[in-house]
Amino acid sequence: MSSGFADLTVQAHQLVSEGDLTGAQQLLADALSDADPRPGNASPELAEAAGLQARLLVALGEPHSARGWAAFAYAAATRLFGRSDERTVTAAATLAAVLHRVGSDARAARLYSDVIIELTARDGPESQRVLAAHADLATVEYARGQCEVARDRLTDAWELHREVYGDGHPSGIKMLAKLGAMERDCGRYADAHEHLALAEDLCREHLAVDDPLAVQVAGLARAAADPDHVCAPPEPPARPAPVVPAARVPEPTEGPPDLPPYSPPALDDPVETPLYHPPGRAADPAHVPTPRTPPEADGDAFGDYPWPPDEPDDQPWRPDEPAEQPWRPNEPAEQPWRPNEPAEQPWRPGDDALPPTVVGLADDDPAGVRRVPPAPPAEAPSRYLPVHVPRPPAAPRRERQWLPLAVLGVVVALLLGTIAVIAGVSRVDGDRDTPAAPSGAASSKPPPASARPTTSAPPAASPGTPPGRFTLTDRRDSIVLSWTYPPGAEGPVVVAGGRAGQPQRTFETLPAGSADYIAYGLDRTTDYCFTVALVWSTDTVARTGPACTTRRR
Repeated sequence: MSSGFADLTVQAHQLVSEGDLTGAQQLLADALSDADPRPGNASPELAEAAGLQARLLVALGEPHSARGWAAFAYAAATRLFGRSDERTVTAAATLAAVLHRVGSDARAARLYSDVIIELTARDGPESQRVLAAHADLATVEYARGQCEVARDRLTDAWELHREVYGDGHPSGIKMLAKLGAMERDCGRYADAHEHLALAEDLCREHLAVDDPLAVQVAGLARAAADPDHVCAPPEPPARPAPVVPAARVPEPTEGPPDLPPYSPPALDDPVETPLYHPPGRAADPAHVPTPRTPPEADGDAFGDYPWPPDEPDDQPWRPDEPAEQPWRPNEPAEQPWRPNEPAEQPWRPGDDALPPTVVGLADDDPAGVRRVPPAPPAEAPSRYLPVHVPRPPAAPRRERQWLPLAVLGVVVALLLGTIAVIAGVSRVDGDRDTPAAPSGAASSKPPPASARPTTSAPPAASPGTPPGRFTLTDRRDSIVLSWTYPPGAEGPVVVAGGRAGQPQRTFETLPAGSADYIAYGLDRTTDYCFTVALVWSTDTVARTGPACTTRRR
């Protein structure tokens, strides 16, 4: 079964190259009608046939019919080859394009993001496929209403494409025209007119009059804005988190802070804090809460205290009985209180909750009373508050940077002086011991060796010399061309190619000094031939011999 799908895929590619898209789609439809619809059982040949069928249906204007085959091809390629394989990335791009055409823009945006990540890791951020994927993602974001994000992404992609590949590349012209159409639909008419006019100028300068892209750009420039397009409102900016300044603890060396002098309040000063008064009731004059009644103010201060009538008193005496204490009515009592004074604590001995002052005297904690554990011992608290006292910054220490240089200079001078003295002594001793040579004798010293010849630059090539060492490397999904640029030449390099046996067309014009080129987007089963030409002048163009692939052998 796998070999049959492989042959059918080759035949479908041939029909596509001949322009018969309907015939190729019908051929694959007849073969795929009996295939297993489960991606887990798909073979590599079946996955490739399903992906080609999805692309054909999209080209024929049937995206809803292509959605199932595109999803099948992506799931099967992911299981067979992994997410980073070239075939899986191609299937993901096809599925994203289909989902965008059927209206599933959210999932299409996620798939385009994955495609950009994988292609950037393989080809680099400046490759044509990465920039084209950015343009497709910007189209999806524009359809979702994210107009500002889409325009920024497409602008960055076009500017980088223009910088790397020049103004005349068709992909860059297409990005520029699409950017102008987006700006026109969003109401940015000045920017839209500028970009669409620039796209038309580039088409007239670099493309033929009847080129399909030139015709498409001209029609897009004359079209009106889309009245149904609506830009989503921008998201409100996130509220910044409040910044809490960090507390600073002054150092001990800063000393105590300067506190204002303390003046105790007078006893006769009125209370300035207003007290709460219920509505409809006149405010009472200011007073201190829980005053202490003096002994001579009232004769029966305990009369208003709410003692229970039937509650027995703790004291074993009654008002009509004599007290057991050995004191007389005219003698002062030992207690520091008098019967006419009110009790200081507003609590009764029979209450359920004990006052806080006697919690430690009870065996069990009554209901409503909680023991507070004592705090662990810590350092003695300072009696000064931590107040910041500004100090002037200390002056930086000026390092003596000249000292190491001076020491180094002295050492070098001493070494040079020592070497000079030793050389002078040796010369004097040599002249004294060596006899003078006769005047007529020839010197026996060998002549000084000549300096090594310097390596000269290669000679400049004569005008009309073609590029040398022209090689072709076939990678199926791409073709790598390499050559050597003749020394002394200053002209551009023109790469031309086409299908084997057919006339060649210009693929790219490279700047002077270029020595390689990679061709993408070619048919994996068709043979191609390439030549490289060097433009010496307007009348002299040197071409290499054609180099061809051998895929059909």
